[in-house]
Amino acid sequence: MRKGCITIGLLFITVLASPFLAHGWVQWRGQMQMYETIESTPESEMALVLGAAVHYQTLSAILKDRVDTAIQLYDAGKVDTLVMSGDENEAFQMKNYAVENGVFAENVIEDPEGFNTFASVTNVAELTDSVTIVTQAYHLPRSLFIARNLDLEAVGMIADKQPYQKIKEYED
Repeated sequence: MRKGCITIGLLFITVLASPFLAHGWVQWRGQMQMYETIESTPESEMALVLGAAVHYQTLSAILKDRVDTAIQLYDAGKVDTLVMSGDENEAFQMKNYAVENGVFAENVIEDPEGFNTFASVTNVAELTDSVTIVTQAYHLPRSLFIARNLDLEAVGMIADKQPYQKIKEYED
């Protein structure tokens, strides 16, 4: 009887701990290829910019920081092409912003079917074998984990340029 209770107790603890252990493992694996400076980031064929909110044709602070970071990678010669991934409006607005800020239009690819991180990474894996994923630090480990599981050679560039506040949005 006691042995059965111990077994059930260990099984219960394992089930409860599994999500935390998995999350920790993904974080640990992802952090090994995350870069904070343009200079330290290795060259890749493309930069994948993961989408975020666009408000009335204006990039949210988080998205603007992602696109600005990708433009810096492009200007430094670290990447040749920027892939703007999100929904149709996000991808379109991201490309417009990049072009307005000096990136040649032919060097920007819109991925209007990047509805989530998995879709965005899967879509870019069809275009290249080498990518720098550009997003905030909290988002990079999961993104890199997905890329590695798709056999994509990927590094991450941290796009945290400011502290972000969660803003409650109201519908008009």
